[in-house]
Amino acid sequence: MDIPWISQAPGGAESSAPWEDATDPSPSLISLEVTRRAWEFSERLATTRNTQLDGWRAFAVVGVMWHHWAPAAWRGPFPFEIGLFFFLTLTGFLITRILLQARVDGEATGKDWRAKAFLSFQKRRMARILAPCYVAMLFALLVGAPDIRAHALAYFGHLANFHMAWMREWPSGTAHYWTLAIQMQFYFIWPLVIFFTPRRALVWVFVVCTWMAPLSRLLIGRYVPGIYHSEAITLTAGDYLGVGALLALALQRGMTAGDVRGSRAAWFAFVGYVALYGCHLLGVSCGGLGMIQQTLLAVLFAGLISATLAGVRGIPGRVLNHPAVQHIGRLSYGLYLFHAPMPLLIGKLLPFLWFPIFDGPLLVLRLLVFALASWGVAWLCWRWLEGPDRLRFPPRSALLHE
Repeated sequence: MDIPWISQAPGGAESSAPWEDATDPSPSLISLEVTRRAWEFSERLATTRNTQLDGWRAFAVVGVMWHHWAPAAWRGPFPFEIGLFFFLTLTGFLITRILLQARVDGEATGKDWRAKAFLSFQKRRMARILAPCYVAMLFALLVGAPDIRAHALAYFGHLANFHMAWMREWPSGTAHYWTLAIQMQFYFIWPLVIFFTPRRALVWVFVVCTWMAPLSRLLIGRYVPGIYHSEAITLTAGDYLGVGALLALALQRGMTAGDVRGSRAAWFAFVGYVALYGCHLLGVSCGGLGMIQQTLLAVLFAGLISATLAGVRGIPGRVLNHPAVQHIGRLSYGLYLFHAPMPLLIGKLLPFLWFPIFDGPLLVLRLLVFALASWGVAWLCWRWLEGPDRLRFPPRSALLHE
């Protein structure tokens, strides 16, 4: 199969993949080319954080919060939950980019680097991702989220997605943890995939990961009726993570951010997604095509990420760079972690917000309280657990010295 931004030469002519040369050059030339591209990729990684991606994070998390808080009549037909899938696609891209660079750095040493690189990656993930996640789980326990109290091991062991897949209804206050469980599983497995897969086989591993998702959705829907939420099964999220990984690989191997082929693929994916989603809303059967709806969404998000890396200009760019949007984007992880159990806390502190008078237009006041409380806790999470001034444990050597 052709991957539009991997399997064609920059000029548009058909060729072998960018890391191969149709003239079969000598091994020394291949080595020089790999070294050059790895150095260029390292230079791109050394640039400052892409703030416009924070802007998209802001819109994604606000959409998810609205999806979880607002009544169905207020949400309308728009799929606000797609923010979840943007985060998964972005995770596939960013984590693969980090791991590919770790592989480049490790192979440059000429030593056995894999174990050290794996442990280093896990340590960084634990410091910035795992600690806030566990604090949020403890918060959900304290405010009385029923499912995490009954199945704490599944949550703290990052297997809650499999647990939720078999539930008829999403659990109150902790429904969003299925995506977090998938991400934690990805953080553990993906470094092994990147570090041990032969370089030339990486693209095919990512393609297989991508296409396993719609196939898994099809098979689960037909043969496993006991699973009510197939999207919570890890394999069915492979297209978000795999497409994000393909984008990272393409950038490492010479594609420029905002490449026109990626943009075209994203637009085609957008049209396809809208068509399939519209059929779903209208109850029109699309046969097996419905299984690729989310895959098309992942391609759309990959194109959006690529275009953002190149820089979004005009009014959209100014919106993404607005200080308020940037602030929400920086707090997006904390907002995502704490927003779902927050109504349980507010219900204990301000029970009058559930009086019938707040069931009409005044419901907006209840939602505003949810938002302000979530923002406050997310800011504390950023300040003490995520940001540059977060709490840090002293090195072991320092403890031994004392």
